[in-house]
Amino acid sequence: MVTTMPVLRIALMMIIVLFVSIFGPDFYWKANKHENNKTNVNFSPIKKGFLFTHSDVRGSSYSDAQGKFYTRDEFEALMPFLNFRQLMLAGKLPQSIDEIPITPKEINLNNFTQRIAPALIQAKPLQLFPLMESASDRLRLELPPDFFRIGRRMEFITALTNEVNEEKSVVFTKALVAEGFTFPAKSIYGNPSTKKPFDEGYFVVDGKDRVFHIKMVKGAPYCKDTGISPDLHIVSIIPMEIELREFYAVFITQNNEVYFISTDHYQLIRLPVENYNHEENTLTIKGDLFYRLITINAENGYHATVTDRKYAVIDRTSAAWPGRETTISGAAASYLFPFTVSIEKETTPYIQFYFKHSGVASVPLLLASLLFSIYYMRKKNVPVRPAMMYCTAVVLTGLYGIIALLAIKDYDDDPAQKK
Repeated sequence: MVTTMPVLRIALMMIIVLFVSIFGPDFYWKANKHENNKTNVNFSPIKKGFLFTHSDVRGSSYSDAQGKFYTRDEFEALMPFLNFRQLMLAGKLPQSIDEIPITPKEINLNNFTQRIAPALIQAKPLQLFPLMESASDRLRLELPPDFFRIGRRMEFITALTNEVNEEKSVVFTKALVAEGFTFPAKSIYGNPSTKKPFDEGYFVVDGKDRVFHIKMVKGAPYCKDTGISPDLHIVSIIPMEIELREFYAVFITQNNEVYFISTDHYQLIRLPVENYNHEENTLTIKGDLFYRLITINAENGYHATVTDRKYAVIDRTSAAWPGRETTISGAAASYLFPFTVSIEKETTPYIQFYFKHSGVASVPLLLASLLFSIYYMRKKNVPVRPAMMYCTAVVLTGLYGIIALLAIKDYDDDPAQKK
């Protein structure tokens, strides 16, 4: 029968293994820093082609798809929509492009950028939401005195007193019921900020996966079934309350499809995305007077698609580069560390233990660790049963287990017990 002390030592070993597997690889990569390739993709209305901004510790450089490099001034001249303020200052903003007159006001109205990171999609939702007045006669949006939630009904709670505003709750609940809303709500998507030009309320997924548009207009409820198919299985809706007012929002489906919700009776515009994984990739949508540029960024590359204003594909480009795992340092790490444990991950806002196995590359060191642990147990004169427990722990954890084994010095060296 195994005594209590070896079990306690094994538990202590596992604590040390966990600590080293979190901080050991982290220190290793700080000493062998891998510089990520940072490339920003744009589409030039002058050149009618892709332009790239490459950034590193030495600064920025600019090139096109043919590999030709440009100075900063040349790049800015080729991207007049992106750099119109600088060009205005220099007196170089063109009066027209392709015989289409352009003005700073039109450029500013049509320029937009929407970045959708995995952490945004996976973020924990709010529990209470402010419903602002969408038709306010005030210069700026203002937060209301109450916040709502949608469970068995739509309920407004006054922030100052923590009491339910029964009258307002009944009015909005009746409006939702009249539109065919099924309680409770599964998801509520909106932008609860006053730092936006106007308010379009919230898009709410009901109990039957139908999408409803809810806002407050002159103190009265506006509730509308958008008609978006429940079969799309939406994972996130990101509002786009921009002055252009061409669409309400963009949403992502479980199948990694991307759609705009048009302001024209909630018609859907499907974006031509390729190789997108909403759990791992960052999606960036840029718009200007002429084009829509959709870029999918991954750790080791990107895919970009440019369309016209009717979303017909004009061109595509992509690039890939070695990730840190494919470098010499990465190969060495896979041999040294049988697994890594991190408490943070770039693609999610949640702090928890994220486990990653190194695969078969770590097997030789695991076997070497086993042989060392057998030798070490014999040298320390540890009884057979406890020694088997320690060796098993080492063969499963490799270098981490060796460090833990060496850290624990108080072994039972009773020569009377059978070895």
